Amino acid sequence: MSASPSNKAWGWFAGNLARNPRVLVGLQALLIIAVAFPLAGWASTTISRHYTLGLDLQKRSCLPWTAYLIHHEPPATIHRGDILGFYPRGKMGPTFEGKLVVKMIGGVPGDELLVKDDVFYVNGRRHGRLDLLARLGKASGYFDRRVAVSDGNYLFIGTLPRSYDGRYWGFVPRQDIVASARPLW
Repeated sequence: MSASPSNKAWGWFAGNLARNPRVLVGLQALLIIAVAFPLAGWASTTISRHYTLGLDLQKRSCLPWTAYLIHHEPPATIHRGDILGFYPRGKMGPTFEGKLVVKMIGGVPGDELLVKDDVFYVNGRRHGRLDLLARLGKASGYFDRRVAVSDGNYLFIGTLPRSYDGRYWGFVPRQDIVASARPLW
């Protein structure tokens, strides 16, 4: 008996998923949650109200980690290098609307953002090239600028090439920062 076309398609789909390391990590995380949270009993309600497990399964990620413990409280203080979450509110286009976006703080009030010849710097430290110009349909030099991060605003960046971040769409106001994230793996 031969497999039906739908079974062949499902087998191909499942086989490709199983070879994706990000999917495997996600499945491992779900297994841990499925076992750990029921065993926690009374603590699971309190934990799930303030913390969630975030999984980055995108094809192109902006940070090197796949799983994060997300604390759904605005941070009391913000420092360069913190990994925080915000809602983009129109900054990143419709794909990201209503989704919690997690990136690293690359600039705080008073820091200088410089984009020159399509290379991105914060306070004189090179962070990389603007690799998304062609994908965004923008000419070389389009994003070139020198600007200070203003009071009450923060620059969010990714650490991996091709990160769609504040070097393209600007700063995030403090009131839009709603969570902190701790990389797990």
